[in-house]
Amino acid sequence: MSVLPGAAERMGGVSAPNQSAPPVLYTGIVLYSAEDPEASAMLVADGLIAWTGPEDSALVLHPEAERVDATGCLVTPGFVDAAATADGTDPDPAGDAAAARRGIVLRLPGPTGMREGVQVIAPVTEDADYLGLVGEGTPLAFGSAGRAEDAEPWSWVRAAARTAPAAHRISDRAAFLAASRGGQRVAGRRHPGTLRTGLPATFVVWEPWDLTVRSLAEGVDSWSTDPRSRTPLLPDLDQGAPRALRTVIDGRLVHDDLGRGPHGGDAT
Repeated sequence: MSVLPGAAERMGGVSAPNQSAPPVLYTGIVLYSAEDPEASAMLVADGLIAWTGPEDSALVLHPEAERVDATGCLVTPGFVDAAATADGTDPDPAGDAAAARRGIVLRLPGPTGMREGVQVIAPVTEDADYLGLVGEGTPLAFGSAGRAEDAEPWSWVRAAARTAPAAHRISDRAAFLAASRGGQRVAGRRHPGTLRTGLPATFVVWEPWDLTVRSLAEGVDSWSTDPRSRTPLLPDLDQGAPRALRTVIDGRLVHDDLGRGPHGGDAT
């Protein structure tokens, strides 16, 4: 298992949160959260997601925190490359920085196939009946199979939800969970698949993008996009894939383009 640079040290198998960095408050965000889908701010402190909620409340409750204006940015759990190699060898640590730039927070040795009760698939190059597997209750995880040309994680989501045969496709949401939470399960970690208070502050800030809730059927939404439905939104992949502006693991920056270019936010 390759833990990307900046990940917390492990003590007795338990991750020790980073306690040296000052609190950071992200504002103007769209939070990928089933529990707090209307949140527009998130506080990171002591290596954890310490608070989520409305931006106006955040500025009153946490005036001491370093503020990062990430207006319009989507904040999600990070991707996991559950098949980072074509065999059982550890992935090359030299590739960790490139993975972080793509929003990948964890890389696991391959290969694809059934591992730890999870069906690991390289969606870009392997055919699979994703819908049938999900219908049978089989947990899924996605990865690159060690192919540099298939290392873009949004391509895994697109392959399972958009370009697979129509009868085999799953929703964007199910594909995203396979590409993120599924790999955490292969690594033996429990993760709810959304962001919420109390979790380790491991997440990705994506550039502003058109967001949607897309179902199995072409052009038909199976969940309401009303925030009260508590269905997290995802990028509209018909327009391409958003760029990871910042990747954070246990509260530590491992990739940072936030503030650079026309879509970045500035720390104030």
